[in-house]
Amino acid sequence: MQKRDERRTGESPIVDEWAMVALCGLYFFFLLTGYFLLRPIREGMGVQRGMGDLRWLFLVTCSVSLVVSVGFGGIVSRLDRRRFIPIAQRVVVGCILVFALYRWMAGDEVGVASGYVFYVWLSVVNLFVMSVFWAFMADIWTLGQGKRLFPVIGVGGTLGAILGSGFVWWMATEIGTSWQLVYAAALFEIATWVMLVIDRVSKGSADRSGPADQSDQSNHAMPIGGSFTDGLQALLGSPYLLGIGAYISLMAVANTLVYFTGAEIVVDASDELESRIGLFAQLDLWTQVATLLVQIFVTGQIVKRLGVGVALAALPVVTVVGFAVLAVVGARDGIEGWQLFAVFAVFNAIHRATRYAVIRPARETLFSVVGKSEKYKAKPIIDVFLYRGGDVAGSGAEKIVAAAGLGLAGMAFAAAPLAVLWGSVGLWLAMMQHKRSGPVEHDLGSSRTLIAPQEKSDDNQA
Repeated sequence: MQKRDERRTGESPIVDEWAMVALCGLYFFFLLTGYFLLRPIREGMGVQRGMGDLRWLFLVTCSVSLVVSVGFGGIVSRLDRRRFIPIAQRVVVGCILVFALYRWMAGDEVGVASGYVFYVWLSVVNLFVMSVFWAFMADIWTLGQGKRLFPVIGVGGTLGAILGSGFVWWMATEIGTSWQLVYAAALFEIATWVMLVIDRVSKGSADRSGPADQSDQSNHAMPIGGSFTDGLQALLGSPYLLGIGAYISLMAVANTLVYFTGAEIVVDASDELESRIGLFAQLDLWTQVATLLVQIFVTGQIVKRLGVGVALAALPVVTVVGFAVLAVVGARDGIEGWQLFAVFAVFNAIHRATRYAVIRPARETLFSVVGKSEKYKAKPIIDVFLYRGGDVAGSGAEKIVAAAGLGLAGMAFAAAPLAVLWGSVGLWLAMMQHKRSGPVEHDLGSSRTLIAPQEKSDDNQA
């Protein structure tokens, strides 16, 4: 691509595109390594007293997520991205260190209530941090670049997830949860420094690109402006953003059905917290290995050859097929718990691999055709609040299925109509994205990313 742009513009790229991809992948690597050190702790704590408490935790998490997302919109209104992203991530680091200190002082006597506080906190933070990361990616890459490069950047995150999950699986009983928390805090801080390097390099490259884009680039050093309610107003006033929100919510419902199914299997398999943490870490590790294979060999081809719409429709199909297989296996006589766990582990790995490797890069390109305010204000509301709202809806659906005694077969029947609606929304979003992209958004660089002048920015195409 760079050679083609070089011939067309007569100038060389200011910064090598793949060097920036490597930096973005490194940023994602540190974020997900840190998160996957924390995730198994959350899962183990969340099921300490069974599935009933886990359901109401979803409702609490949804409420907290709305406050956090809207509050972040107020910070974005007053600060530029070089300040509000590090502030957000360092608040996370501070909270992790507080949890580590409390865990160290309390020892093994940490109560259920404190475990649930950690569960709710991390359930909000993980989506929030990922939303801000991908908003940043959509801000520095164009739509055409995102379709090509987001799957590659995602590989960095997957490698981090594999390292984090493997570390917990092998070392959880050796180092204890306090040191897991400390290591995670250090990794989030390193990620913050990498983000600052990316911002400085991308902005510095654009500043040297020529006068045509100076006004656009100056906006990166200034607050976005507006008020904390802008994200909600933009969401409610845009069919496109509402469509993304509907897709995210439906995905969350399906993910919650899968999540509760796995949680019940793990609860039945082990009563000890450290053992539960180990089992969840194993699920994470197997999932991330599958994700890496899909990212390397499949994702780029799906998005490039079949389009964003097909990519977005892939997970609904996987969900229905996976539940159908689980229902058939679970109905067989003589199936033991470890065998059902193994089948679920395979389904979970394929499901989450599709979600992380195929769906995530595809859906993040949807935000490449909206304005900066929508990226940083509306996107967290969609990614965090509406996702957690889908969690609540999914937990309600799972409760109905469980109360009816329908088991895994009931899950399969519940997932089928959901998948039809969910896949249809994905196809519609792909068409809307194509309409919004216009003639500029092909596989061309942008001065606001890393390529030399005469490449028009798409910041205001929303």
